[in-house]
Amino acid sequence: MVSLPDSLRRSSATLQRAFERQRPRLTQGVRMTAASLATFVLAEALGLPQGYWAVITALIVTQANVGGSLKAALDRFLGSVLGACYGGAVAFAIPHHGGASTFAALFVAVAPLTFAATVSAGFRIAPITAIIVLLSTTGSTLGPLAFALDRILEIGLGCVVGLGVSLLVAPARAARAVTGQAAGLARLLAGQLEALARLEPEETPEVKALPPAVRRSLARLETLAGEAARERRSRLSAAPDPAPLLRTLMRLRHDLVLLRRAIAEADADVLRVHLAEAWGNAANAAAARLRVLADALAAGHRPAGDDAALLAAIAGYREAIDGMRQRQVTRTLSTDGVGRIFWLAFSLEQLRRNLDDLAARAKDFSKSEA
Repeated sequence: MVSLPDSLRRSSATLQRAFERQRPRLTQGVRMTAASLATFVLAEALGLPQGYWAVITALIVTQANVGGSLKAALDRFLGSVLGACYGGAVAFAIPHHGGASTFAALFVAVAPLTFAATVSAGFRIAPITAIIVLLSTTGSTLGPLAFALDRILEIGLGCVVGLGVSLLVAPARAARAVTGQAAGLARLLAGQLEALARLEPEETPEVKALPPAVRRSLARLETLAGEAARERRSRLSAAPDPAPLLRTLMRLRHDLVLLRRAIAEADADVLRVHLAEAWGNAANAAAARLRVLADALAAGHRPAGDDAALLAAIAGYREAIDGMRQRQVTRTLSTDGVGRIFWLAFSLEQLRRNLDDLAARAKDFSKSEA
């Protein structure tokens, strides 16, 4: 029978683990709540007629990291200023009181702004703001100029408060998220290599799920890298430029695409009979190196060890090919078949160079974490 203290300790440990998993979401919820409440108080104190726009803006601007908040604030403010100014100008130029006049004013206001929104995502709020300026009953009461100015003040207040909360309340830097996301992507790539090492005749559902997961992870990393770069440009972060890390992981992903294709098109019997052990050793050594680098990125430490094991494994694969040539096995293969076997050796060497580059990028980020 389990004693009550043991049961309580296990329950406490389970709750603590659950809390740790949900900590980022809970922290973001606290930020968004704080931004909303602070904006409401300030809007009431300033007597803004439609303070709820400021509250909504603060909620939108408060992103998961400072870089994301910077982008959201800039896009929201510039789009609102453009929409309010242009919508107010159209309201002055085309008096509208319903019917055809309102239709014409709406067309003149919305058409160019929607085109601008297709050119730059930062202007997506502009046509919405122009529509509000033109069609709002409050706008007709205050006049387009006063209403546009109030709208800019409300949006500006929401942007300032949302950005301030992101900087002051448990601030999260995009650069730290970049290394965590990069580590996760590296582990997915290692999983792909380990699957390729087994030379399975048919891929399992788990293995088939890896390439889509890699694409999603890479897309997320691109977003975070852009946010981290924005923090660097704004002097809010001293972390290294994330672009080289992103490029290296993109090259590694490309290496795996080439390896996967070469294995799929190679003579399966030749690979399994003559090269299975050498290929498996090389692919597993590369996967192990990737996991070491992933751990270093996640922890913000310098990578441990070197690529000696991978070098030896690649040399072993080349020796296996030489053994096939000495036994004249390659004479029975087509030119394409021989080419794919050698292409695997070339791709492994290219993969090793890119892993060395990833190790250098991990060292760069370890200095920033020190």
